[in-house]
Amino acid sequence: MCCIFPLSKSIVNLHSFISAMQEAKLSGKFEFGSKSLTVNLKVVFFEEDNIFYAYLPTLDLTGYGKTGNEAKESLKVVLDEFLRYTLNKNTFFIELQRLGWNIKNKKKPMIPPEMSDLINKNEQLREIINHKQYSTSNYPVNLPAFA
Repeated sequence: MCCIFPLSKSIVNLHSFISAMQEAKLSGKFEFGSKSLTVNLKVVFFEEDNIFYAYLPTLDLTGYGKTGNEAKESLKVVLDEFLRYTLNKNTFFIELQRLGWNIKNKKKPMIPPEMSDLINKNEQLREIINHKQYSTSNYPVNLPAFA
C-alpha cells in the first residue's frame, strides 16, 4: 500500500509497514524522497487477560490481538496511521518532541528517548516492566529526514 501526501512543497512517499516479519521482528519502510533515517526502536510484547500486545514506547503506540502475530500486525497498522496523520497535519516533529525525542534541527538525526528515561516518565511502560512477563525486539523504522 502506498500513499502520497503533499507536505510543504514536497511529496512524501509513504509505504505501509506490510512487509514480511521474521522471528518476531517487525519491519517497515518509510521514504521521504531519497532522505530518510533508520532508527531501531524497541517493541515490548506482553499478554494480559488472553490478549496479546505489541507496545512501541518511543512513539507510545500499541497494537493488540488474539495472538502475538495479530498484535504485531495491529501495531503496523497503528504506526502507519500515526505516520500518515502526523505527516498530513505537519505535526510529525512536534509529536516526536512531545514524546521525548531529541531533534536539534531538521538536518541532524532524530534521537529517540532511552528506555531508562521512558521507564521513569511512562507509567504504562513502568507497569509492564515491573509487573508483567514481557519480551522485547528491535524494530527498524525509516523516518523522514527533512532537509
